Amino acid sequence: MVLLAKQQKGSAPWPQATIGTISFLISLFLWPLVDPSHACLTVDTAKGWWLLLLAPVHHENPWHLACNVVGVWLSGRRLEQCVGTSMFLVLMASAALFTGFLHLALNLAMEWTFHESHYRAACALGFSGVLFAMQVMSSSQSSLAGDLLLCLAESLVASYFTPKKRSIFD
Repeated sequence: MVLLAKQQKGSAPWPQATIGTISFLISLFLWPLVDPSHACLTVDTAKGWWLLLLAPVHHENPWHLACNVVGVWLSGRRLEQCVGTSMFLVLMASAALFTGFLHLALNLAMEWTFHESHYRAACALGFSGVLFAMQVMSSSQSSLAGDLLLCLAESLVASYFTPKKRSIFD
């Protein structure tokens, strides 16, 4: 991780919150607060408000964690340098909560629209939602269309390498 931070060019300070976030995600993967199968945020498990906090920072497997860590490094350091460390932390915490609520709302809407109950079991686990939010926030600083296409490409690649079932713990 230190080697990654040293690759940053110029005299800009190290992105402290980005490095801290990466360290936090790795630590929770090695020593999870709960078993990841119990941190999965679904419509059915949403009664436990703590899942809105646990689901974004727990990961299913090492590949899932590695993809999220690379995404945090690539997107986080740029955004942190633009908005500052304190605001970066506020934005990430807000994005983590918002993406959890959005996941629940979209799955309820899909269930209601298509009358399919399996949407209730669609699991959200990991930092990917926060990463997409960070990329959208960063895109206001550059070309919006290019960054949104990059988000879509990353989503497709991630979906290819980690295919989803109805629930990852079936």
